[in-house]
Amino acid sequence: MSRHAYCIIAHNDSYCLQTLVNLIDDDRNDIFIVSDKKADSLDLSVIKTNKSRLITPPDSQLIDIQWGDASLVKAELLAFRMALKQGKYEYLHLLSGCDLPLKDQDYIHGFFNSLKKGINLVGFAQGEFNKNDLAEKTDYYHFFIGKYRYPLRYVRGLFTVYRNTMVHLQKTIGFKRKWDMKLYKGSEWVSITSAFAKYLVDNEDLILKMFRYVSCADEIYKQTFIMASPYKETIFDTTLDFAGMTRKIDWSRGCPYTWHSHDFDELVNSEALFARKFSSLTDRNIIDRIANYLTNHGRNETATDKDTCSLPQG
Repeated sequence: MSRHAYCIIAHNDSYCLQTLVNLIDDDRNDIFIVSDKKADSLDLSVIKTNKSRLITPPDSQLIDIQWGDASLVKAELLAFRMALKQGKYEYLHLLSGCDLPLKDQDYIHGFFNSLKKGINLVGFAQGEFNKNDLAEKTDYYHFFIGKYRYPLRYVRGLFTVYRNTMVHLQKTIGFKRKWDMKLYKGSEWVSITSAFAKYLVDNEDLILKMFRYVSCADEIYKQTFIMASPYKETIFDTTLDFAGMTRKIDWSRGCPYTWHSHDFDELVNSEALFARKFSSLTDRNIIDRIANYLTNHGRNETATDKDTCSLPQG
């Protein structure tokens, strides 16, 4: 029996997180949750499982996760490291606490069992916009990245002015950072093998040193390191972004878009295995409908077409 580890980075929304845990609670899975150190509204002690082992780090290891900076990379690597200590998994799935599966666990395990052994599902961003965005985030040193969302507006404004001034100064004098690796960008959320997860964890010090002053390094380090590693040939498909790691994420209507009840058919008819993001404050009903659909295998909800997965086999 192949075993999977679900590595979840959680910031808030206990309702969505518990629903996610309920839907992946399976004796073939273990669940690892790393929560934001400052997430006072998120009480992990109330999150329960019936079949999966649920493992969280001690308070001493919690990380003050800041959007866009290396603290998020640290949190991801902590989740991977926690999972690897528990044994070998066929796959480690990196999810946020605002994600939900769109398929049941039999389907998800069946999909991954159908892949060639050792395949890693890592998405790579496509197009000119993403090429330019990658350059903007990596050509220059970005300071005080963790202050993007500082609670006091005037302090946040000061950090923003300083950060933008320093980037502008680097551009003015013609400075660009030099890298020993070719850099790549893609989605933060991946499904990877234990072997590649161990490769990342073993290179944690180098990763954190390289990406300390890179904006949104969580969208860059995994793609960069897999392309520079022996695991390059194990990538599912470098021409696919969200489909390449089987996630349904809509960036055309938001950053990303939060799914609503009227999106139900679109979600359950998708070939994707997971979707983000959901919010119980925005629309709790869509969370409940997805949960009901998966729990009852669609008997109490009607989708236009029955679930079928036809993703290419890489």
